[in-house]
Amino acid sequence: MLQPLSAKQPKRVAWSLERLIRERAIALGHALEASTIAAYESHLQSYLSFCNNHRFPIEPTADTLSFYVVYMCHHVKPSTVGTYLSGICNLLEPYFPNVRESRSSPMVCRSLAGMKKLRGLQPANRKRALTKEDLSSIIKQLDCNPSYDDRLFAAMLLTGFFGLLRLGELTVPDNLRKRSFKKVIMRHTLSTETARFTFILPYHKADRFYAGNTVIIEALPGSPINPFHHMCQYVAMRDASFPLLPALWITAQGQPPTYSWFVSRLQKLIGNDVAGHSLRSGGATALALAGVADNAIQAMGRWSSDTWRIYIRKHPVLLQAMMHGHSTFQTPSFNTSLSAHPISSRE
Repeated sequence: MLQPLSAKQPKRVAWSLERLIRERAIALGHALEASTIAAYESHLQSYLSFCNNHRFPIEPTADTLSFYVVYMCHHVKPSTVGTYLSGICNLLEPYFPNVRESRSSPMVCRSLAGMKKLRGLQPANRKRALTKEDLSSIIKQLDCNPSYDDRLFAAMLLTGFFGLLRLGELTVPDNLRKRSFKKVIMRHTLSTETARFTFILPYHKADRFYAGNTVIIEALPGSPINPFHHMCQYVAMRDASFPLLPALWITAQGQPPTYSWFVSRLQKLIGNDVAGHSLRSGGATALALAGVADNAIQAMGRWSSDTWRIYIRKHPVLLQAMMHGHSTFQTPSFNTSLSAHPISSRE
């Protein structure tokens, strides 16, 4: 028989079973992000269509999943099919409790491994990384007669590049279902000092503590791509036009900028060979060229693993040659991300 502990517990009112069920349902509903749920639903639809077209039962057995893997790997990247399986398992588990056991079966695992060898050797088709020369060209084009949206775009561009930010952290998704106001950067978190500005970046997918990060971006005095200068110009216009709106980034229409709003402007100014990830990969590459240590780049970009290395778009041999061949190369003042939790930016 359990003996009562000596430590006293505060008196708490017992909940009814109905409230316990309701609160648990709310917690389960927040376990996944809206964007993740939308992706999982798309994955499930592809599986259901496969079963329907091939007249297979919906039950996700090892045979059915292995056939699905082989089929889908001829249409999308094998690495993507592995992600599809995660979404399928998540949504089908309430109806088929053994779905994860089927997913982990040797038949499915070996089918996926074999397809990765057969069809996973295709070269990656990625947009190029932005360079500081690209930034200078864009700013020069905007300086002719900058509008409010031009000021906004310039501030976002330089903040994303020097802050190693994902474009999704600066904008809202085009899909209304994927939007979450909890991920919008707030105006009141922005603080400008003599030669730098800081703001709070809400939690992101690598933030295991959901505490957010303080992003610090230093000024580049005398440079046309000085992020501090362009941020101050934008904030002055923003506060004069929309003093009561809470979001930091606001377009002339009074709405947060969308992903396509930014990318369309970027490609119009510099070409279609760049996209949203070009900011983050460009900033990481510039840091590597400046001789910044690997662990520092990983911490600045808030990467939880070594996957950040895919953002360095130059061959390691070329990076080494460029670093040692430019002894006069000056290290610019880049962003420093200080996590509210010291270990939230790494595993």
